[in-house]
Amino acid sequence: LNGRSFSQQECFTKAVELMPEDTSAWYRLGRLGGGTVYGQSYSSKECFIKVLSANPRHTSAWCGLGVEGGGKVRCNSYSSKDCYIEALSLDPRNTCAWCGLGAEGGGRVDGASSSSKEC
Repeated sequence: LNGRSFSQQECFTKAVELMPEDTSAWYRLGRLGGGTVYGQSYSSKECFIKVLSANPRHTSAWCGLGVEGGGKVRCNSYSSKDCYIEALSLDPRNTCAWCGLGAEGGGRVDGASSSSKEC
């Protein structure tokens, strides 16, 4: 714009400023490590929580929150393992969630137990 180049983070920050309800922009900002929106700093974890508060069916945001150690979404606390299980309950073919669940030692998804080796 006018000869100035913008980083990915600056682009997604601007997108969030222009349309704060855009969960896609918040998710991408989270993937880039977070950013400062209107003077307030948001970590990756906080960006993923913003996405999930607006759209609890966003499987990639569940995986992102799992990578960040889990967090509180809509008054409920989720561990990393819980986040991966949430993602898998929405999309049983989500490879990120299977890898994350495996790294967490396995767990129960939709009533079936999976060991870390099976994940």
